[in-house]
Parts: sequence; C-alpha cells; structure tokens
Amino acid sequence: MNKKSKLIVSLSLSFMVSSSAYALTGKEIMTKNEEARRLSDVTSSATLKTGGGGKPDRLKQFTWWRKLTSDNIHYNTLTRFHVPAEIRGEGVLFLEQSSGENDVMMYLPNFKKIRRVESQQQSGSFMGSEFSYSDIATDHVDDFEYKVIRDENCPTEEASKIKCSVIESKPANDKVKDRTGHSKTTLWIRQDNFMGVKGEYYDLNGTLWKRMEASQIKMVDPVKKNWMAQLIRMESAKDGRFTVLEFSQVKANAGIPDSVFSQQNLSRVK
Repeated sequence: MNKKSKLIVSLSLSFMVSSSAYALTGKEIMTKNEEARRLSDVTSSATLKTGGGGKPDRLKQFTWWRKLTSDNIHYNTLTRFHVPAEIRGEGVLFLEQSSGENDVMMYLPNFKKIRRVESQQQSGSFMGSEFSYSDIATDHVDDFEYKVIRDENCPTEEASKIKCSVIESKPANDKVKDRTGHSKTTLWIRQDNFMGVKGEYYDLNGTLWKRMEASQIKMVDPVKKNWMAQLIRMESAKDGRFTVLEFSQVKANAGIPDSVFSQQNLSRVK
C-alpha cells in the first residue's frame, strides 16, 4: 500500500470515528441533556408574563428554589409569589418522585390552607400561565421513550448556527402521560451543550397543544459545566396565548437547607 492509499484509509477511519461520536441514540442524547441541567441547587428571582389571545396581560413575580434530592436525579422545588398583591404569600411545593408521579402542594394564605394538586390536575395551568405544573417540575430520562428524527440547524435565533438533534419523546407509562397530559413531544437539543431550545407538545388526542422556546442559555456552574435557560416562552397552539418565564439573580450550588422544601415552610408567609 503506497503512502497516498494509507492516507486515504487513515482519513476514512478518522471520519468514521468522528461520525460515530455523534451517532447517539435518543436516550443517550436526553441523558446528556439531563446531565447538562443537573444543578445541586439553585435560587432565583423569577417573573411570569402572560399575554396574547385577546386577553389582558398579567405579570406575576416569585422566588424560586430548587434542590437535587439524595437520589441525584429528582428535585424538590418551591415557588413563593410576591406580586400581584392578591397572591402575595402563595406558594407551590413540588416533590418529585421516582414512581413517575409528583407530589404538588399549594399554600393559600387567605384560607391558611395547603391544597394538594392531584396527578391528573398537574397538566393544568400553573398560576394562570401557559405553563403547566408538570412543566415547572423537571423531566427525567426514564420517564420517556425517545427516537431521533433528524439533525438540522437549531430553529431559534440565539442558536441558529448550531446543529440540533430533533428528538421525539413519548411517556414511558400511563402515570407520566396522566401527569404531563402529553401524548408526545418533539424536542430540539443543541449538539454543542445538549440543552433544549425548542419543544412542541401534543395533547392526549395527538393535537399540537403548545410550543416552547428557550433562550439566554448560560453556564451557571463552570466547574461542573451545568447550564440553565434563563428565558423560556410557552405559547398555546390553540389561541396564541403565551407566557414568558424569566429568571434573574441566579445563584447555583450555594447550598439550600432541606427544610426549605417542607410543608411547614410552605405555609410560612414571608
């Protein structure tokens, strides 16, 4: 074999190795997505801005705490609302479970009462927004089954020069389907950092339900290379109503006591 032939073989092998590095299954891609989002804990100020659909605009402000549980997969999350005045002190506590179901509890200070949000209600609107309770919790790899549809340039302005893997996601069981209200989801996952930039959610009848777009994707933990989307827009495909969820003053891995995620703390108006 002459030098030219050896060079061609070498380049061919190199290309095959390079290509195979990106020939990941849907589950492998979504595992990397979950790893990219896996913060030990995070605290942030946040706003929910809802508009469109011919209805009045609404603004809600809250503080957001999230902490990884001992299984290193699931999270506990607390939201505490401050604005507008009529919902000041209201809080929602999310306790994610490995069973595919989540415990969700809402504190209503006007009634001094904690109300449980049942699993079949968690696909409903979160505080009047286009996000559901299930959207506010986190998705986990084993809750869904995946299929790679194609690769293409990411469809958002911020990531338009980056390649995305387009993934079809379906609930792995009826518990997840009931909780999310989704029959399937199409996800666009960046190939450089494995963060999601777009999602299309289909209801239980297979009809397009809502669209999500994530931007301002920032590395919030340079040591562990963890990322967070700090602007997420969810829009109804049926009436054009939309909500923008924006995070600010993000503090990652600063240490949050477990007591923050207790029912006692949920009912403590601050």
